[in-house]
Amino acid sequence: MRRLWALSAALALYTAAGRGSPGVRPDCATGTVDSRDLLALHQYWRQAGGVRAASSGAGDLDRDGVAVLEDAGDLVAQRNPFDLDGAALRFSPRAAGTYEIARLTLPLDAPGTSLGLGSDDAKVVDLPFDFPFYGLHYRRVFVHADGNLTFEAADPGPSDRGMGRFLSGPPRIAPFFADLDPSRGGIVAARLGPDRAVFSWSAVPGGAQINRNSFQVALLPGGDIDFVYGEMQSREAIAGLSPGAAVTLTSVDLAAASPSSVSGAAAERFSETERLDLASTVRRFYGSHPDLFEQVVVYTSRPLNPLAGTLAFEINVQNHVQGIGLDQVDDSAAWGSGGRLESVVFMDSVDPYLDVDGFEILGHEVAHRWLAHFRFKDASGASSGALLGRGNVHWSFFLDTDASVMEGNDIADLGGGRFETVDFTRGYSPLDQYAMGLRGPEEVRPFFYVEGADDFRPNRTYKVSTAPEAGVSFTGVRRPVRMEDVLAAMGPRVPDAAHAPRSSRLAFILVSDASAPATPTRVAGVARIRTRLEDLFRAATGGRATVQTSLP
Repeated sequence: MRRLWALSAALALYTAAGRGSPGVRPDCATGTVDSRDLLALHQYWRQAGGVRAASSGAGDLDRDGVAVLEDAGDLVAQRNPFDLDGAALRFSPRAAGTYEIARLTLPLDAPGTSLGLGSDDAKVVDLPFDFPFYGLHYRRVFVHADGNLTFEAADPGPSDRGMGRFLSGPPRIAPFFADLDPSRGGIVAARLGPDRAVFSWSAVPGGAQINRNSFQVALLPGGDIDFVYGEMQSREAIAGLSPGAAVTLTSVDLAAASPSSVSGAAAERFSETERLDLASTVRRFYGSHPDLFEQVVVYTSRPLNPLAGTLAFEINVQNHVQGIGLDQVDDSAAWGSGGRLESVVFMDSVDPYLDVDGFEILGHEVAHRWLAHFRFKDASGASSGALLGRGNVHWSFFLDTDASVMEGNDIADLGGGRFETVDFTRGYSPLDQYAMGLRGPEEVRPFFYVEGADDFRPNRTYKVSTAPEAGVSFTGVRRPVRMEDVLAAMGPRVPDAAHAPRSSRLAFILVSDASAPATPTRVAGVARIRTRLEDLFRAATGGRATVQTSLP
């Protein structure tokens, strides 16, 4: 099969689009958000006025098999710049989970004792008094590197610090819920006294950023909560309160302390850039198109990624497949589908793809509908995640994947405990095709991964999450894996290959606005990508599956 576009080209595309810089790999964001995260963000934008109610779509049109949607204030969420530099706020509890919000004039307290937090870290701290929060009383709190406190359970990790996580997680107090990294500078500290417990983030940089942020949250015995901000250089975050597992949200303007009284979860989301409301986009598409598609692929005419710093992502809207490591879910109605839609793929600006096929990225995201989540039972009988790499939704760099589009490498065993990556990103491996319902387990031969990799040539660090790369040699121990080991951990795939569909329909959408219109070149670019996908997907699956990308 012909050589498909290499993963390393993603960096060139990302930089060309003005969204990255050399030396910083843009990540696929699949696995960091789910359907309900984006639905929660949609609800927030609607309430906060970031987007208007969906338009009729009267000006929408289909051209060359592409649905072209023009933003009318209902698809592109507006900027909401951070405006709390040097500010202070107090949340005061009232009856039945209600809080009053007021502006104060307070300085930052002295930081106190460092908690020694690293990136994506959390630590439990015993409080010096019972602290009431939404009607419950707590004697300990979990302090997170990422600018927030939680009760009942910690919520660390690199997943998106988005509205869905803010609402659905444990009870949370978030002065600045964002990706922050105290391992690179500054401290997260606690100062505990009988009259107040103060938690400070002092000169902590944003994740992958060269900046500093100083702010704190103080808990008072009566339940008052103070947010105090010093010099803030990061500008993207969520600030507010949540009782945990919240269903409803009140959007607030914290600088104006408005509304002055809120019940239940309350938050403001700060963003320096405009973002696409993906749920509004898909719902508007279904307002003028029949419910015939298992996947919807969205391109934009300019960078509008709702997940800053990432390249593309896929979310499962609906899943009833068992045995591939995905939760059972059905949010199709909330996305405007009557039950057919399974997956939404967001590809961001089409401009970097105008002169290339781009199958490596698109084929990668499309296959996230099923991949990659496999675990296996190792020799001890324990469930092992050694096949997995970045975000536990991609294959490990050290897994011999026969050059899968889903990462990993084609790895040659050179003998004597030495191995070399010889190829990458050619198609969907037999293991991939089993997850996709295209092969039975008996059609997947034993494969292997390398344990304890060391002595790398070239001489730099390679991890399970490293992007695929040919020409890397290393030492290690070959660990064979059989499909029986996978089935022992995952259970059988249901439906199996005899009953799973071999064909699916994909709709392609291009979203434009006045600042970046849907020019004939852009529309033709998306049209070329969709038609090429039909040929390349068939080739990548060895002729076992097809996709249809035309509109009715």
